[in-house]
Amino acid sequence: MKLNTRQCWLMAGLAMGVLGSSAVAQVAPPPTQPTKEETEYVPPVKQVAPAPTAKQAKPQAVPQNRKAGQEGLSKASLPTDTPYPKLAVKGADGKIKRLTILPDILALTSNPTVGQKSVEAIMPVLYGRRARFERIIIDNLDLYWLVTDGRIESMNLNDIQNMAEIAEMIKPLVGRTTLSQELLNRGILTRTQGGMNEYIVNEYKQAITAEIQFDTEDPLSEVMRFVLKDSIHEPSLAYKALIAEASIKIGDLVNKAGLTSSAATQIAKLQRPLGTELATQNAQLVEFENAFRTLSVDEAMAILTQMRNLRKNPDISPAIKKPNVMHSRKVDISDSDMMQGTVTYKDGRVIDTQKSAEAHNKKISEQTDQLEKQKQGNTTKSDD
Repeated sequence: MKLNTRQCWLMAGLAMGVLGSSAVAQVAPPPTQPTKEETEYVPPVKQVAPAPTAKQAKPQAVPQNRKAGQEGLSKASLPTDTPYPKLAVKGADGKIKRLTILPDILALTSNPTVGQKSVEAIMPVLYGRRARFERIIIDNLDLYWLVTDGRIESMNLNDIQNMAEIAEMIKPLVGRTTLSQELLNRGILTRTQGGMNEYIVNEYKQAITAEIQFDTEDPLSEVMRFVLKDSIHEPSLAYKALIAEASIKIGDLVNKAGLTSSAATQIAKLQRPLGTELATQNAQLVEFENAFRTLSVDEAMAILTQMRNLRKNPDISPAIKKPNVMHSRKVDISDSDMMQGTVTYKDGRVIDTQKSAEAHNKKISEQTDQLEKQKQGNTTKSDD
């Protein structure tokens, strides 16, 4: 069954109306213009054109060969004709594989305009986003547990009230912007680089929604289910990384947090290093996560908070690794004049992409040094 135009607009309208998230927006062609606010993407309001009068000339039709994502790029254009690895890859069953890694990160490798030299500027943003989602997860742990107990999987779009409740429920977990949008808004990626990254991610999501339309009996429900799950993909990755980090030191964390309940005592016994095989790791983490959910919310929050505070820098997750954005056929042009320079916003604000990258690296380095000095000072006081 293929969704008709009315059904597509219904699905998009429900999702946008209830979630209002950037993740939903990327089911449609992505924007390439940065917003005035660096921390949040706000879609531009569509202006309704007045009805033409007899004296007005008939407007020319928009060329049909214009590619989605190219609007607003003035002199620049997205190099969509340049060959690049697609994110939508089919598995042995003929279905598109669902990505477990954040699509925006994988898109950096596919993106022909992003080179490895851009990674140094990207890393502080990756750390910052992960830290924000870690805090969101810890502060809303009861909510995260609630919405990931199978509610989205069992959702029926015929029950509009139930769908709206679930969508409303997950709003505190949803990020204001996608990674691609934040990198663009902050001037870490140029308009061409950021626009191309959004284009690649959106292409993957559109491929999945197209597949759902033809392969399921209830495409409207399935597309909405995909949108909702996709909107909490990044916080889910943060949660899983926290669980993996806690599993290898859970006994120590329980002791430091001063927890004495039977559930805490039992989970403390699960402290062990993760296996070297992926299947073994997955089995260990499933067992640990099931036990973790038997804790009270307060106990679980105390453990995760204690774990973050024990890091050298609480906001530097060891799960965040420097991505390799190159592949065998990719040429690094990130140092070229086309990929460096200034980005001018509609409000007159100008960002120098190179200076912005340097500022981000300097800020995170200073923050880490300051935290280290504070910890050393606290250690000296306790010794006295």
